[in-house]
Amino acid sequence: MKGGMNSLVRQAQKMQSRITKVQEEIGNKTIEASTGGGMVTAVVNGKQELLQIKINPDVVDPSDVEVLEEMVLGAVNQAMEMAGEMMNSEIEKITGGLNIPGLF
Repeated sequence: MKGGMNSLVRQAQKMQSRITKVQEEIGNKTIEASTGGGMVTAVVNGKQELLQIKINPDVVDPSDVEVLEEMVLGAVNQAMEMAGEMMNSEIEKITGGLNIPGLF
């Protein structure tokens, strides 16, 4: 029984090591999401950190700032969601869909 537990612990440690490596690799990737037909683009990294906002000057209308705000918010939220999905997908490949509390 003791040998089986040691084996399980070693497997969990290997899995944690692989997850950490994947998290680092994904953290260096960038994800872009656009709204308004490309008028506003948000760029985030795999750590879900906002890196850049690109705004086409044609969308800037001082009399209607709300539309621009909504497009920025939409692009950022979409990019963040995509980054989270990418991280979850890669981790699921390692864990086989297991949800092990404290592992990642």
